[in-house]
Amino acid sequence: MPKDQFQWPIIGHHNIIQYLQHSILQDKVGHAYLFFGQKSIGKATTASNFLASLVCENLHEKDHETPCGVCQCCKQVKNRIHPDIYWLKREVNEKTGKLKKNISIEQIRELQNRLGLHSFLNSYKIAIISQAESLSQEAANSLLKVLEEPTPKTIIVLLSNSVSAIPQTIISRCQILKFLPVPDDELYKYLSSQKVPKKRAKTIAASSYGLPGVALQYLNEPEFFSDYKKGIKDFLSLHHLSIIDRFKKVSEISSFSDFNLMKDILNTWLKAIRDIILIKNSNQAFINNLSLLSELEEISNLYTNKTLIE
Repeated sequence: MPKDQFQWPIIGHHNIIQYLQHSILQDKVGHAYLFFGQKSIGKATTASNFLASLVCENLHEKDHETPCGVCQCCKQVKNRIHPDIYWLKREVNEKTGKLKKNISIEQIRELQNRLGLHSFLNSYKIAIISQAESLSQEAANSLLKVLEEPTPKTIIVLLSNSVSAIPQTIISRCQILKFLPVPDDELYKYLSSQKVPKKRAKTIAASSYGLPGVALQYLNEPEFFSDYKKGIKDFLSLHHLSIIDRFKKVSEISSFSDFNLMKDILNTWLKAIRDIILIKNSNQAFINNLSLLSELEEISNLYTNKTLIE
């Protein structure tokens, strides 16, 4: 099957896509993979297309793209109900309604049982483990046993934002694929292909920090892009307040019970500071918040480089 018969609607990551497609064409698919990179960078989308191609009923048919998107298996993969593919992630705590801290050993044992069953469709038995960095120590040890003794036609894909919390014993048994930020021009090219006006496409691409998932969210849900820009503007407005009002604002943020919300706010501030430092050093061409250039330039005049970096 020629390579151009693959239809993977993925933005960027050309080397990874080529590698995975080649492994399918050569029938050299590994039994374990570790996809790692920032959140929203495209790991899950790539994994879904990779595995959908493996189970697509038209994989070996001439003149058919794969995954075809219309066969029963493709539809099941899209809806995450394929009987031979198991999606594993952190469970919700029934008492608190929040996600549990870890993937438990019980989940891995259930996964092991499922992978040990015969394929319903005479295909691969596949597991995709999201947020693999959240495996508990017991769960990681149990998963290691699964990786050490793989059953035929079994594939396990670990998705992780970072490898630092994953035991080296697990990492060493996986094919490691690192997902890097997608260049702005590739994001811009994709957005333009979707008939997005040039100025808006350029602004969204630059503001997405190389993360296709973020770019798509900004495109399809404009309120998220508006919230992001408001967060930048709120930070810039702090610099015109008195020291007392600044402390009040910081105190307000530090009192939030939602740690992730607090983290998102601080990350937004860091992105603004990055742009201000670039402007301070005459590198306006590399800033991400293009629509706020004049406001950023105004703030850059208030501080020295040393102060900004500190």
